[in-house]
Amino acid sequence: MSGASIPYHLRQNKAIDRGLYLDLLSRVGRYRNISDYTYIGFGGPFLEDFKYVHAATRISKMISIEIDANAFKRQKFNKPISCIDLRHESSGEFISNFEFDDDYVIWLDYTEPTKVGEQLAELEMLISKIPEGSIFKITLNAHAASLGTPNDGSDLQKFRSEKAQRLLGDYAPATITRDDVTANAYPRLLLSAAVSAAKKGIAGRSRCIVQPLTAFTYKDGQSMLTMTGAVIKSIDASAFLASIRIAHWPFSSLDWSVPLEISVPEMSFKERMHIESLLPQTDAATIGTTMGYYIGASATEAAESLGNFVMYYRLYPWYSRVSL
Repeated sequence: MSGASIPYHLRQNKAIDRGLYLDLLSRVGRYRNISDYTYIGFGGPFLEDFKYVHAATRISKMISIEIDANAFKRQKFNKPISCIDLRHESSGEFISNFEFDDDYVIWLDYTEPTKVGEQLAELEMLISKIPEGSIFKITLNAHAASLGTPNDGSDLQKFRSEKAQRLLGDYAPATITRDDVTANAYPRLLLSAAVSAAKKGIAGRSRCIVQPLTAFTYKDGQSMLTMTGAVIKSIDASAFLASIRIAHWPFSSLDWSVPLEISVPEMSFKERMHIESLLPQTDAATIGTTMGYYIGASATEAAESLGNFVMYYRLYPWYSRVSL
């Protein structure tokens, strides 16, 4: 099952990524009133993120970009709050034509892996235009298998490294090796390409810098990468970081070197309740030992995912059956 085919509201790892984003925005609110910002994103048919961003930040100026005609019709029906301006256009058209004259929170939530070069070009253009103080986030499909398989049975990793070099274009490093396109390494390659796009976007703005904030990778059917940063004046960088206290936040990435992994285990309601009753005072290794069994395909995988759950459990979504 592809990530795109999983119902949006059931993607538990993406839900954690979104929760961390909202937590970050609340921190940015210590530097500048976040409720005065304008939020721009890809709403999809259900506009889920808009509902959560509005509830968490009280932002009431919102713009949704949607290129698919049928999804746009569904948005009109499903629109959860009245303050969303629905735009039926592509993200590239929007970024090219829109006059950015406010403080913005912008999430470019891409899913199509074969268009990554275009997506990075849009990120570059966005950063070249948005005012200082704005926050941007980009999500990219980091599923290495999306690079394809050779039809002639030739070397798979060589094929994929050459494909990645073509897709990333000017944002790729000088050389992409076989090791860069493995399942575990490909998100890091995309992160380096996104960082390159951000640097190109800010290059013509001598008074501003791009400040790294977070980088995550997760799987909900397919591997995804997210990267968040801020465009701020160089002279304000120290005050910005001090105000939001991000150095004391365990989920920050202030150099965008390696993305943090979000990978929580699937567990029963009873298992989750038991594990959470031991937190935050018990570490993952002790919890795993007291359980007497492991939750996952192997003991090693289970230990890693349990450690991940201990890190993110406050943001792990609850799902239940309800009657309306």
